[in-house]
Amino acid sequence: MKRKIVQYLLSLFVFFATGSVLTALYISNTTVELSRLIRLHEIENLRQHLVISLQTVQTDLYTLGTPLSNSLDSIVSNVNGLERSAHNCLSCHHNQDVAGDLGKLQVMIRDYKEDLSQYITASANMGRIDTLKLHAAQTGNVILMSTETMSRKASETLRQNTISAMEKVKRAKTVLYVTVGLSFLLGLAVAARLTVFITRPVNELVKGARAIALGDVGYTVPYTDKTEFGELVGVFNRMSVELENGYTKLHDEIIERKKIEEALRQSEERYVLASRGANDGLWDWNLRQGRIYLSSRWKAMLGYQESELGDEPKDWFERVHADDREHLEAKVAAHIEGNSSHLECEYRIRHRDGTYRWMLSRGLAVRDITGTAYRMAGSQTDITERKVAEEQLIHDAFHDALTGLPNRALFMDRLHHRFRQMMNSRQRGAGFLFAILFIDLDRFKVINDSLGHVAGDHLLVAVSQRLSQGVRPGDTVARLGGDEFAVILEEVTDREHAEQITGRIQKEMPKPFYIDGNEVFTTASIGIALSSGNYRKPEEMIRDADIAMYQAKSKGKAHHAVFEEGMYTTTVERMHLETDLRRAVEHGEFILHYQPIMELTNDSLVGFEALVRWNHPKKGLVYPMEFIPVAEETGLIFPLGEWILRSACNQLREWQREYPRTPSLKMSVNISSRQFLQPDLTEMIAQVLRANQLEAGSLTIEITESMIMEDIDSAIESLNQLRSMGIHIHIDDFGTGYSSLSYIHRFPVHALKIDRSFVEKMHSDEDNLQIVKAIVMLAHNLKLELIAEGLETAVQLDQLKELNCHYGQGFFLSRPMDTSAIEAYLKRNLGRDAS
Repeated sequence: MKRKIVQYLLSLFVFFATGSVLTALYISNTTVELSRLIRLHEIENLRQHLVISLQTVQTDLYTLGTPLSNSLDSIVSNVNGLERSAHNCLSCHHNQDVAGDLGKLQVMIRDYKEDLSQYITASANMGRIDTLKLHAAQTGNVILMSTETMSRKASETLRQNTISAMEKVKRAKTVLYVTVGLSFLLGLAVAARLTVFITRPVNELVKGARAIALGDVGYTVPYTDKTEFGELVGVFNRMSVELENGYTKLHDEIIERKKIEEALRQSEERYVLASRGANDGLWDWNLRQGRIYLSSRWKAMLGYQESELGDEPKDWFERVHADDREHLEAKVAAHIEGNSSHLECEYRIRHRDGTYRWMLSRGLAVRDITGTAYRMAGSQTDITERKVAEEQLIHDAFHDALTGLPNRALFMDRLHHRFRQMMNSRQRGAGFLFAILFIDLDRFKVINDSLGHVAGDHLLVAVSQRLSQGVRPGDTVARLGGDEFAVILEEVTDREHAEQITGRIQKEMPKPFYIDGNEVFTTASIGIALSSGNYRKPEEMIRDADIAMYQAKSKGKAHHAVFEEGMYTTTVERMHLETDLRRAVEHGEFILHYQPIMELTNDSLVGFEALVRWNHPKKGLVYPMEFIPVAEETGLIFPLGEWILRSACNQLREWQREYPRTPSLKMSVNISSRQFLQPDLTEMIAQVLRANQLEAGSLTIEITESMIMEDIDSAIESLNQLRSMGIHIHIDDFGTGYSSLSYIHRFPVHALKIDRSFVEKMHSDEDNLQIVKAIVMLAHNLKLELIAEGLETAVQLDQLKELNCHYGQGFFLSRPMDTSAIEAYLKRNLGRDAS
């Protein structure tokens, strides 16, 4: 506002000053004109005086017909006055024309004066005096005429200048009046404007102050500008807003205080109710008086009534478990001394019934201005169930959920402990020996797939119990996962001692397990690693026990092996074998050899057994016993078995077409245990038969006795499906499994194959001969055909013929041959039948 006032007043001043300057200029110009007019009047007076002087001189000249002596002084005086008047008139400022005329006039006056002077001084010569007088009179007349002419011109100029000067005076007055009037009007406008600028914000501020005075806090003035009034309005509005905020805050604080007071009242009520009915026990300890308040719930948690416990701290601490009391007292002391922010401690405390319950006490000390604790209060919570749950969680974390045995984590922890003991005993020079058994169940996957996972889990539980019963009390039995178990044998004396305990386990394992109404058999392959080796890590012992287990499994079922240095090399070779086997399946490196099966009564060919060979790119022919177990373990048996079945059926179809008069020619194909459990085995075989347009009766499936006994009911169902298709079924290696004669009549099979181990010793071992006779008699009674494997001598052939064995195969009759050799064999034996 100050700036606006200055601006308006400055504008008024500038306007008035401009008008004043203009008026002053007009007045100054008019003054100059008036001064000039006055001078012109003075000059005109001089001219009049000059004319009068001339007229006087002329009069004197013309009246001096008499001697001049009477008027001579007067003439001289008049002439001098005439010269002065001419000089004064010439000294005035005139334009060039007037100045020129005046100059000429002054010259004539000088001449006139000179003529008079000569006239005056020539008084002795009258003729000359008259001539001079006449000349002077003439000159005076010329001067007088010139002067009168100039006077007329000057009068006209004076008149015009007077009129011009008066007009300028009038204009100066007009400018002065206009300037004064406009300045007055501008002053009124500035005053009115300043009044608006000042009175409006003042009125608004007064209005706002009245509104606030009437209680409308927060009222804001609706006025804004950039002047001091605008700033004042802004400050006023902020003050009003702050006043409203302060009022609101004060109002909220009052309400909050009332809420706090109400909450405090309710809190006091809740505290009273909580102390009576809370699940947690409350305690309040007056440290200065040494008295402690224990709530009814605190006492009830320990089985006591309200009046059965006192108010001394010993009533609490004396009941704490001896192993926990020192820890609790240390925690309490640390908090009282200010070394901890709060009290929180878990401990066991004796119940009235003599048992101990787990409690969690929390508390906080109240301190005076010096920081000294004078009171401490808190709660006590029964956490017994949580502790039990935690112990269960810890147990579950280190124990197998299915069997309850230690799991891999706990097994490794105990193994690390035993390993440290072993290292310490070596440093002390003392003897310390323990062993690790790595156990893998034989054919568990077959059982699990056939009976289902639930039955498989029940079997694992039963096996874990049998293992635990087979070891000593101090030994650790753990389940590592799947069907793998491990045992830590403590304090074994030597290798024989470890093998003795292992033998006891293996002796118990073959006994039947009764799982969900089924009689199930399994064995275990066990690897042993002794701590006598130069082991630096427990993991190395487990690795070697695992290697030994695989070495035992390679020997067949129910074997064990103690780790030796050469086994590692064997394991590496096995790993390479598995890698090569995968490549062989992908690249088709397998071929089939076929061994003829002969009817013994007439030495005629009835079919072939397809035998797979691996044509290894580096090792040459590899026989099934070396790679089939690996194929079964890795799952490669499925693509390999299907390829064998398809190739054998395709080859049989070609031979049947080439020798049409022998349509009864059959092909025998071995099915592994894992193949036999395939859900789609029947469909896969049917599809192969259809693809090769082969009669189902031309195909013979050979399965082992043990495969059926693993799950009798499921096996019989699968065999019935195959037999219903017309496929022949033979039991291979009969007599070497775990079958019972009470089951054999239920098997839907066509023939039994006598294992080569019995055939090769018939002539040298009476027991084997009797076994063969029993098998032959059993087959005849069940109306089953018989096939003898491993015929290698004429004596064996004669004995089998005497026993009425139907068919035979072996090196004595024919070795297994590849396709080209078999075709040559067929041409020799069936050439007469070729079409």
